[in-house]
Amino acid sequence: MRSKPDVPTSLVEDWGTSALLDCTLRDGGYYTAWDFDESTVEAYLMAVSQLPLDIIELGYCSPRRAGYFGEYFYLTPKRTAWAKARLAPTQRLAVMVEEKAVNVANIDAVLSGQAESVEIVRIAAAPEKLENAVDLVGAIKELGYEVSVNVMYLSQYWDRVATLRGLKQIRELADTVSLVDSYGSCTPDQVGFAVSAAVEESPGKVVGFHGHDNLGFAVANSLRAAQNGAGVVDGTLAGMGRGPGNARTEILLVQRASSGPRALEYVALQRGLEPFERLQSKYRWGTNLAYMISGASGLPQNRVMDWLGKNRYSVSSILEALHGDHIDNVDGQVFETLSDTSSTSSEVVIVGGGPTVAEHLHAISDYVAATGAVVIHANYRHLSAIARFDGVQYLCVAGDVTARLPGPDEMSRVRALLVPEGPRFRGATPTGDVAAVRQVAPFQLEVGTGSLGPVPDTGPLALALGAALALGATSISLVGFDGYENANAAQQDLSRETQSMIDGFTAQHPDLAVTSATRTSYAIPTVSVYGRLAELGRLGER
Repeated sequence: MRSKPDVPTSLVEDWGTSALLDCTLRDGGYYTAWDFDESTVEAYLMAVSQLPLDIIELGYCSPRRAGYFGEYFYLTPKRTAWAKARLAPTQRLAVMVEEKAVNVANIDAVLSGQAESVEIVRIAAAPEKLENAVDLVGAIKELGYEVSVNVMYLSQYWDRVATLRGLKQIRELADTVSLVDSYGSCTPDQVGFAVSAAVEESPGKVVGFHGHDNLGFAVANSLRAAQNGAGVVDGTLAGMGRGPGNARTEILLVQRASSGPRALEYVALQRGLEPFERLQSKYRWGTNLAYMISGASGLPQNRVMDWLGKNRYSVSSILEALHGDHIDNVDGQVFETLSDTSSTSSEVVIVGGGPTVAEHLHAISDYVAATGAVVIHANYRHLSAIARFDGVQYLCVAGDVTARLPGPDEMSRVRALLVPEGPRFRGATPTGDVAAVRQVAPFQLEVGTGSLGPVPDTGPLALALGAALALGATSISLVGFDGYENANAAQQDLSRETQSMIDGFTAQHPDLAVTSATRTSYAIPTVSVYGRLAELGRLGER
């Protein structure tokens, strides 16, 4: 009689000495620009101090760089000491530095004062840069820290860990070598093979694993890593992290509690999760088809994140472009070109997507009515405002956002939909009798624009400015170009794009007045819509 097979009681029978490291604030900062409000961090630290987490990675220590990055990208000794005081006595505090941003000459300054609270410094390094990191590891060790080297892009070397150039020297110096599945491309079998090889090649050293969730394998890969000898496994609460996110700390904790002696405070875990679940509803990280395909194909997820962040391309268009220049997805249809409609006004009002449109819609609509200005909607976020304007209105369709167009009643007030000159993605051009379609030569910066695969990357402001030129405008008023507060990385890119467009346009057309009629953080002359209305009222009284 055939014996019954053993039935496992857990995905991981024995976690052994595997430590759990939570890096929610460090990896989650890719969505918040490393800005987290005090109440969120207080709730996080209070929760993790009651959980069986061994290491808390708080954020980055970094030299100054261009662009906006928040407090948890530039950690100070005061902030790390504050955080350390809120952790359990047995929990260890870690920070990360980037190999590409620090070196032996500046690392002492970057980490100055941190040794009082920080015990572990992790170095993020590309596999081809390991040799460059050897001296950096030595310098950080001399400062008194434990050092972990996080070797990125595991999918590129999972089957040849032992032969990575520079890894032998790194192993001899560093306390931990962590394998990072940066693209979320690896399967559990590949992770298991790589971790086993690294453990065999690194006697007396700790091997770690950090998984991304492109294919939904982050937790399974982390469990396999622990099963095959990983001494440290990373996670983040609610999976918050770059692109599709990471292995979810809460799943790893619950699974480990079910298979070992460590108790788990479920109430504390839920309280720690709550602020990040709210952030997830705002930033919407998590895997989708684009991240799945990028993971399966070994495509950089930061490129997917960048294009999704522009919010003007569908997932299918991004996939087509990242997978190759598929000509069969390109539409070269030619439409009638937009031209001067002999409007009674030479002013154009371009409507952006900022909250000030809704806040001051009554004043904006009064101003348009008083001046007879042509309205160009550059953004789909305030299309309900179409109903508030009379006169000539146009709607820009940049990228492939046709699914976001309003219904027939609102569209009846739009003279034409504006599309860029081809090539465009197939399906990006409205079909049927929605409205007339006119093509526009977008405004181009002298340095040119990028492209998404075979299609030029035309932003809505570039299209709207091109339309204003085609209509013979002598003045342009922007409304709803607010800028961003606490901008994430994608918003920073959009902000730079907008400012470059404004700067380039005013430089090329110095005689065409461009102002903002609502509050803005962009470098542009601002004349309040209320001041304009008051002046028009006084003129009417004469």
